[in-house]
Amino acid sequence: MTRPLRSLAPDEIVELCARHFGLAVEFDSFLPGEVAINVLLHHDGSAYVLKVEYPSRTTTARHFDWVCRVQATARAAGLPVAAQLPSATPYADAESGESSGALALAPIGKDSAMVRLHEFVPGRVAAGVEPPADYPAQVGRLAAGLVSALARVPAEPEPILHAWAFETTGANVIFACDRIAALESAGQVPVEYGARLSGDLALARAHAQTFETEIRPQLTGLPHQVVHQDLNDFNILIADGAIAGVIDFNDARTAPRVAEPAVAAAYAMLSSQDPLAAIRETCTGYAEAADASGAEGAEPAAGAEGGGPAAGAEGGGPAAGATAALSAGELALVEQAAITRLCLAACTWTTRALTAPPDSFAAAFGRSRMKRAWPVIRAVLDDPAGSRRIS
Repeated sequence: MTRPLRSLAPDEIVELCARHFGLAVEFDSFLPGEVAINVLLHHDGSAYVLKVEYPSRTTTARHFDWVCRVQATARAAGLPVAAQLPSATPYADAESGESSGALALAPIGKDSAMVRLHEFVPGRVAAGVEPPADYPAQVGRLAAGLVSALARVPAEPEPILHAWAFETTGANVIFACDRIAALESAGQVPVEYGARLSGDLALARAHAQTFETEIRPQLTGLPHQVVHQDLNDFNILIADGAIAGVIDFNDARTAPRVAEPAVAAAYAMLSSQDPLAAIRETCTGYAEAADASGAEGAEPAAGAEGGGPAAGAEGGGPAAGATAALSAGELALVEQAAITRLCLAACTWTTRALTAPPDSFAAAFGRSRMKRAWPVIRAVLDDPAGSRRIS
């Protein structure tokens, strides 16, 4: 039986760091995390975060080592990304011999877990603070910086299509709506969720169907490249009224370039009393940063491996250059795609709230996030003209 990672004792965590990173650390505490365990540690006056998770069907060690290289490229480009400490026992791909140097495989019981050690990036997650007035614009600029930095990163070793993949956002919303409806039919939806949830799901489903018929067919022909693809308000850190860090590159993959600002705008909506204005402000910030990022065909960002553009997905649209600037066609998709992504997030959080053990972190997280997301979706889809009135 696979051992739960949260059952690791402090002395075992200290031993992991000593064996795989050659660092004598002091255990501090476990940090929140949905999949990986994140552990705050200290060494010689500096703070570090140990991240440990088991490989999965979509997150193999080979893929995760590529994620480490993506993160290193973003940091080398000057973005506020955590430095990864080199491993004393680095993983290397058996076929290519490639290695980020940052990933180790550690035995945990009868299984192996993927282990990384990062420098700690100070700041508080954006979801937990009063955001600065220009937060959506800041998020847009961050998205443009990531697109520019990652434009020439080689594609992942094998195509990855997971539950948060941008291209299948609409289909995944519809699937999630069907699952919640099945839970409701089985009497597993609390009465207090009431008829409002059914109405919210109907709004989400209808919007997702529009994504499938109007947006998805256009995606193949758009520029594709490696993107972070998860600039949500738990992956962005704020300090002194400004974005101080971006974390969690686990969902990075080759996708339509427009995914980066669209996903960023989706979660920026949660911080605003006028969600549609938040989308526009995200796009404005993105455009301003993209205009300053350099001309088409600039040299690869510092730290990028290889010189060729990333391979396209879903048939392979044209590759993006080092510029982050969106075409008019891409820009026209952002609003609808952003709202669909927020629908997917709300449906996913609702499903977790309904299916996870009631006293678990996943259930509590799901409940808090869905309560924040559904009023925004309701405002922009049920009453767009009144989107300022979030209730």
